[in-house]
Amino acid sequence: MPGNDDENRIDRAVVDAEPAREQSRASRILIACVRVVLGMEWEPVLGRAAVITLVSGAAFATFWSYVGIWAIKALEATPSQLSLTFLANAVLSPPAAWIGGYLSDRHGRKPVLVCSTGLQSLLILSLWLTGHHIWWGLGLVVTAGVVWAPGRSAINAVVADVVPPGRRDQAYATLRTANNLGVVAGPPCAALLLVVGGWPAFLVGIALLGALTCLLAVRFLPGGRGARKEAELGLATTLRVVGVDRPFLLLLLATLLGFMVYMSFETVLPVVAVSSFHMAPATWGLLYAVNPVLVLLLQIRLTRWTSAWPPVLTLTVGVLLMGPPFLLLLMGSPTATITLVVIVFAFGEMLWVPTIQTLISGLAPSHLHGAYMGGYTSSQLLAWMIAPMTGLQLHDVLGDRAIWLFFAGLSVVSVASGLVAVRGMSRRAADPGAPSATGNSAGVAPADTSRS
Repeated sequence: MPGNDDENRIDRAVVDAEPAREQSRASRILIACVRVVLGMEWEPVLGRAAVITLVSGAAFATFWSYVGIWAIKALEATPSQLSLTFLANAVLSPPAAWIGGYLSDRHGRKPVLVCSTGLQSLLILSLWLTGHHIWWGLGLVVTAGVVWAPGRSAINAVVADVVPPGRRDQAYATLRTANNLGVVAGPPCAALLLVVGGWPAFLVGIALLGALTCLLAVRFLPGGRGARKEAELGLATTLRVVGVDRPFLLLLLATLLGFMVYMSFETVLPVVAVSSFHMAPATWGLLYAVNPVLVLLLQIRLTRWTSAWPPVLTLTVGVLLMGPPFLLLLMGSPTATITLVVIVFAFGEMLWVPTIQTLISGLAPSHLHGAYMGGYTSSQLLAWMIAPMTGLQLHDVLGDRAIWLFFAGLSVVSVASGLVAVRGMSRRAADPGAPSATGNSAGVAPADTSRS
């Protein structure tokens, strides 16, 4: 009967809609949990970029934390060979990061990110086939590090593409939280793979996570490219534009010096804590774990709580909470002092990193987001090379006191460079008709230094 047919169709529609309803309910629950634990508000494009950052952080940050052990155990590489590998990677990665940002301006964020993560995944997988060929394996490791750099510039440029200037600090804080979550979750997963299947399982698992990053980027990321005519500036023209942008160059200097201070915490403080302060490695590991936990729980919330602060204040307080607290270590070396330094440093980096990213992205014209954020990534990678070499050399030659004085001084110079850059950005914004590094020749709008 017609009436029964209508009722059956309604019943079937209700049954078919049930899985979608359940999936929607599950998604709502997951988003609510993320909001409660991390303080993160879900926005479609930014949320997808955060998921991609989380997966790539779990994969590639974990790989780089284990690759030295793999080289020694699987390849039987010597420490000197391994140090040359890291040096080559550190020298080649900064220019690769900038070139990746430039290419993402011309060809889109998605292709650069997909190629970057895809190639690195294939290179990591191919390490399984190197056997005991030391230089072949170490060469692949260097290449994997170099091809990873462009993807980092592209994902930073995505935020500048899709988020208004006044809310980019929150957006970069979100990506930073997602990356930290991946870094925290990655090593236990890697340890499980090593227990189950040894190094082959580890390499295959990391490569699969990289492949998942590619699939997520293909499925969810926008292309992220400027207007066609503007986005196709040649390499020489782009270099000219960024090379004469004085506020941008000053911000890059502030970024380099700030990340040198940051890397002193990551690489120099552990060595000093164990060798000079006679702290047990396990104790340092527990203290260090405080840092990512604080970042996970407070990064987004702290950025939101300080959103009314002017960028100058946030930048200054952030760097000064990173460097000068090291001077407390001159007073003694009890565990309580190091714990205080670790906690204060965490708040400093949470204030400083999203702010410097926001300032650089606000200075960049829309069709050069990739080139400007590529400069940021290059400065970050360069600091990762210089800071440990400088700090550990000072430790060997002049002792602990010289290290902490040096990095505290770097933080002051970083603040000064950042303040001069922000002043220049404010003058440019106040006088849009004034000539600038990018104004008339490249169609650049005045920099936006506002904060929401």
